[in-house]
Amino acid sequence: MDAQQAKREATNVTLVGMFFDLLLGVGKIVGGVLTNSFALITDGIHSLTDAGTDIFVLVVARVAHAEPDAEHQYGHGRFETLGTIAMGIVFFITAAILMYDSFNRLRISEPLPTPAAAGIVIALLSVATKEWIYHYTMRVAKKLNSNLLKANAWHSRTDAISSVAVLIGILGARQGYLWMDTIAGMFVSLIIAKIGWELCTDSLTELVDTAVSKQRREQFESCILSIDGIRGITELRSRSSGGKIILEVRLLVNSYISVSEGHQLGELANKSLIRQFADVFEVLIHIDPIQHETIDNESQLPERAQVIASLKACWENFIDQHSITSIDLHYLGGAIEVDLVLDVDVLLMATARDLEAAIEAEPHITKLRIFNKLHESNHESASS
Repeated sequence: MDAQQAKREATNVTLVGMFFDLLLGVGKIVGGVLTNSFALITDGIHSLTDAGTDIFVLVVARVAHAEPDAEHQYGHGRFETLGTIAMGIVFFITAAILMYDSFNRLRISEPLPTPAAAGIVIALLSVATKEWIYHYTMRVAKKLNSNLLKANAWHSRTDAISSVAVLIGILGARQGYLWMDTIAGMFVSLIIAKIGWELCTDSLTELVDTAVSKQRREQFESCILSIDGIRGITELRSRSSGGKIILEVRLLVNSYISVSEGHQLGELANKSLIRQFADVFEVLIHIDPIQHETIDNESQLPERAQVIASLKACWENFIDQHSITSIDLHYLGGAIEVDLVLDVDVLLMATARDLEAAIEAEPHITKLRIFNKLHESNHESASS
């Protein structure tokens, strides 16, 4: 799914939720006034705060699903992470307000009015509607792998739970147990605070670049090692951004394959991971030769230009420089191996020994392989 389609789906589900939040909020406040239910009025205010968070989600989702640009080259997923933290903070504030109001109601000594039976119907409608919104939003959130939409879905469920508490409170109040409404409100506030804590902690782990779980890491490694030609993995690092995973992988390949073949293996690993795991957004591949070692003097090895110049100077008395087709250098194990390709009619063993002996004084060169170019074909497609 591309970024524009994801943005449209996130916007549509949030608009639907916002419409019902506004409808329920106004309905419960008016119904609470008419039925003498303070709990229903409070629940209506809660629904209106849901509508406010829906607007917040619309703004953040528009930014979070935007394509990467010059200033945000890894995309805008962290805006969603920050938005999820803000949602968690809203949950904490809502929970604190509900707890404070409930505590004050317990301290009131005057008898409260008994709610009318119509309040029960309004509370039941609220529970059913908010539970439907929860399932609808969560289904889209899982499809888009959006933590922000998941947070909004849970906010809808807390509103449904609070409506259940209101329902219990109204039923209890009509039976003469007015304190039941207050206790239920306290219970709801604790649930809201717990969800807010989980949303904040999950997003904070993403902000500090926490790695994926061991199980997910093993899944990624299994996918990579199933590719023929990849000999191992020396390092796999991971982090998340807006619910998407970014991987950095160092792969071990045969030390003597070409650069283009190593690149091809890296591309295969990249495509396999993105195809198999929907939440993998980007894979950064580094290719290491299988004999590669981290040695203190490795950075002190001479550069290619210096090595080539030294080799040609050593060989100038034994071969014509124009007969050299290519010289390939392999920086392995803190030393250099040389592949020399010649284009001569006859390559004598004595000449090969002379070339090898001529470079014995070169301290960094440990091996010389000599090849004679016999034929080079050039198969071009008919269209070219």
